[in-house]
Amino acid sequence: MDTIGNTLRHTSVADIVKRARDQHYVKRLSTQQEKAIKDIGGILVPSAFQVPNEVVDDGWLSELGGAEIKVLIYIIRKTFGYNKIAGDQIPLSQIVAGTGLSRQSALSAIAVLERCKLVRVVRGQSADGTKTVNFYKLITRHDYNKTK
Repeated sequence: MDTIGNTLRHTSVADIVKRARDQHYVKRLSTQQEKAIKDIGGILVPSAFQVPNEVVDDGWLSELGGAEIKVLIYIIRKTFGYNKIAGDQIPLSQIVAGTGLSRQSALSAIAVLERCKLVRVVRGQSADGTKTVNFYKLITRHDYNKTK
């Protein structure tokens, strides 16, 4: 039984998704085995972060494209997930690595999120005028009410 658990733990998320997309995901465990190791797979809640209700309830989830949702969730994770409600300095390279998007797709997604007023991008610039890391901030209801 231990070898089954170890096999499942060492299967990457990318491999699971690839097999599911290619329809090569074959049930490998009996019902008894699944019951014995039911806590191995799935999405675990104890280390979760919250996604604002508005993302789902206000229709953003259905209207935004895949790249925009990926970037939005990534920024939510890097800000709310680490209790950095005021925002965080997230380099584009980190967004690209974390979402699996190309640089251009990530930039396009950020531009859409910024125009939708979901994300504020504070473009970094040092005293000598050179570019620095951008500052990405989710626009919260509190921010929105201040600007009205």
